Amino acid sequence: MSTFSYVDEFAYHERVAGKAASTIRNHRAAVTALAAWVAERGRSEADASAADLLGYLNTIVGRYSPDQVNNVISAFRVYFRWLLEEGLRDDNTDPAAKLKYVPVPLKPVESLTGAECRRLVRWASGQAGRKRFGAHRSAVLAMLLLDTGLRVGEALGLHMSDLNFEEGRILIRKTKRGDFRVVPLSLGLRRHLRRYLMRRQKRLARLEVNSEFVFIGESGNQCSVSAAEQSFRRIGEAAGIRPVYPHLLRHTFATQSLLNGAPLPAVMRLGGWRKLTTVQRYTYMNDAVAAEVHSRTSPLAAI
Repeated sequence: MSTFSYVDEFAYHERVAGKAASTIRNHRAAVTALAAWVAERGRSEADASAADLLGYLNTIVGRYSPDQVNNVISAFRVYFRWLLEEGLRDDNTDPAAKLKYVPVPLKPVESLTGAECRRLVRWASGQAGRKRFGAHRSAVLAMLLLDTGLRVGEALGLHMSDLNFEEGRILIRKTKRGDFRVVPLSLGLRRHLRRYLMRRQKRLARLEVNSEFVFIGESGNQCSVSAAEQSFRRIGEAAGIRPVYPHLLRHTFATQSLLNGAPLPAVMRLGGWRKLTTVQRYTYMNDAVAAEVHSRTSPLAAI
C-alpha cells in the first residue's frame, strides 16, 4: 500500500471550491491527524479502511467533546468522498460513508435577554456623538450583528457596494459556505449605519486613504476579526450587562427572533444556517431567557 498523502491536494481543492478558511483548517487538521495515526501502521490515510477510521475515532472519543468528534467525522466524510471522485481509492469504496455521528446532549445556547438587548442598544446609540471613532464603529457593528445575526467575519467583509439603503438590505458575499445571501436591515440600524458612515468618510479623508470596506480600523484598513473581538470585550461592561462577544450576538439574534414569533425557516435563512436542527437549538432556552418569557406570559403576569 502507498504511504503517499493527499492532504495538500485536498486542501487546495477546498480553497478552489471557495470553502471558508476555518473549514479548510479544521478539515486539514483532522485528516493530518488521521494520516499520522495510519502512517504508524505502514500506510497512508488514503488507503484507510472503515476499521481504521473507527480505530482512530476510538482514540479521540472521551478526549474530544461530542461536537469535536462530529467535526472530525464530517471532515472524513468530505475527504474520502473527494478521494473517490478523484479516483484515488484503489478499492473504489468510501470507508467514511457509514460513520455515525456521536449524539450531542441538548443544552441551552447562551444569549442575551430582551432587557440586556435594550441596555446594549441604549449604550450603542449613545456612541454616535462620542469622540472615539473605534467605540462608535464597534457599537454599530454590535447592533448590526444583533439585528441580522451575521457572523463577525461576514460583517467585516462587507463592502460599501453591498449596502442598499434604498431597499433596506445588505448583500453578504463572504459567507462561511462561500455562497451569498441578502439580509434586510431595520430602520433603526439604517440610521445608525448612516451616522457611522459619515464619520468613516471624514476619517478616510483625513487619513487621505480609500477603502472599500464598511468597517475600518484606526489606519483606514479593513477592521480585523481580532481587533473587533478585542473591542467587544469592553462593550458588555460599558453597557452594564454580561461580557459580550460577537457570536453571542448571533445566538441572541436567533433566540430573540424565535421568542418574538419568527418562523424557524425564516431565522434559518436570515442567519445563513444550512440545517434546521442547528436553529432548533435556540428554542431550548437558558434559565434567564425562560424567566423573562415567564414574566410576560404567566397567567398571573397581568394581575
